[in-house]
Amino acid sequence: MPGMELRQTARLQQTQRLVLSPSVQLSLELLQVPSLELEKLIETELRENPLLEIEQEEPAPEEGPDAQSDPQQAQQAEGREEGQSAEASEDEPRRADENEDHLEFLAGVDEGDSDGRSWSPEEPWRPELAGRTTLSDHLLEQIANLRPGPAVEAAARYVVYSLDNHGLLSIGRDDLAAGWDGDAGDLEKAVAMVQGLEPTGVGSFSVQDALGVQLAEEGRGPDSLEQRILRECFDDLLERQNARIARRLGASPHEVQEAIDFIRHLDPYPGSDFAPDSNSIIIPDVVIEKIEGRYVSIVNDSRFPTLRISERNRRILESPSTPPEERQYIREKYQRASFFLRSIDQRQQTVGRIAEFIAAYQKGYLDSGVEALKPLTLQQAAEALECNQSTISRAINGKYVQTPQGVVEMRYFFNHGLPESEEISTRTVKEELKRIVEEEDKSRPLSDEALANMLRARGFPVKRRTVANYRESLGILTGRQRKRY
Repeated sequence: MPGMELRQTARLQQTQRLVLSPSVQLSLELLQVPSLELEKLIETELRENPLLEIEQEEPAPEEGPDAQSDPQQAQQAEGREEGQSAEASEDEPRRADENEDHLEFLAGVDEGDSDGRSWSPEEPWRPELAGRTTLSDHLLEQIANLRPGPAVEAAARYVVYSLDNHGLLSIGRDDLAAGWDGDAGDLEKAVAMVQGLEPTGVGSFSVQDALGVQLAEEGRGPDSLEQRILRECFDDLLERQNARIARRLGASPHEVQEAIDFIRHLDPYPGSDFAPDSNSIIIPDVVIEKIEGRYVSIVNDSRFPTLRISERNRRILESPSTPPEERQYIREKYQRASFFLRSIDQRQQTVGRIAEFIAAYQKGYLDSGVEALKPLTLQQAAEALECNQSTISRAINGKYVQTPQGVVEMRYFFNHGLPESEEISTRTVKEELKRIVEEEDKSRPLSDEALANMLRARGFPVKRRTVANYRESLGILTGRQRKRY
């Protein structure tokens, strides 16, 4: 038998890979974060960046007798201002165009440097949230400690901001993938990374998955009775059908009861401890109202302070007498502030465009309520607005809309059609299901089959299994559990 030979060889291979610049990463980051967290990011940036400041409304000049009572004093004050202005112009030349693009101005300053070097940040800007610890805070800190590569870290941040208030990826795998414009492999690694963080079960796609992860953490393997109940008898578990579970799994009722008791001490919503106070006031990001017979959308910019570049520190950058190390510091803060301002502006514009599309597409809902809500997918909105699905997915994350029908999440308007009829919104069916349950005789609650029959009678062609799934997603108990004596 001939001997084996191990050799190392060099090989060149061309691959295509999406690389995002720091400015694009910042734009995507701010586009996705909910408005409450953006407020905290703005507070943090204002504290850390001297080039960024809140624009204050300048008081109107005084008029009347008091303002003109002493002409000589006014003339002296005017002379002092002119002298100061001339001195500033001599030592710190100002640019004539005050409305120029900040990044273009920065490029011009770089070209004038004696060493000819252009500045580029060593690391892209990373948000640091202030105040109360949120689920996002908790998870992002753990991700930073793991030190993943830049691509996986960006994907992990996207996954974290896609979680609902319960810490679950309730948007589903398809919508999660549609909202990511990077490498699919990086997204898979990121999902696995987030699902491995604390609290246990975070990042799961369903309550069933979250409980399964927690069981494994407790030492209950795939063949344990608890895992089998979760995997094979989940509906019976919700309905407390212990005897049926025992028959299906070939276990004694006592063993089943002990296993169920163990499952019930787990947390089906692992992120709930970090959820904001349910009594807190929701400030809408967009207001849709009817004006002269037409629905228009108005972006609520009032919740954020008006930011601007500090002119005083900008002049320091322009001045030829500024020391090189100070110019370098101001230059870095200048570009960071410019990126930040531009990203917030792009965020608000994108949210506004999507709101305009919703106002036109969901006119029936705005007029009549959920009965007229039309099915709408991310792909439909992306095609109408000529942008990527990922942009739509990020932009509607955690945003709220005030409508004539009340304040709802922007994602509320995006829902699939029934499997049996693509023209009917699943959300419309769920609302009708809730209404039927609320109006039922509590001493004789309806079974899932009876609920399906009533929905079919009202024009919604649904199967019993579909009704059971919708009931569970709405948190409605089974007929036996709803019964009141």
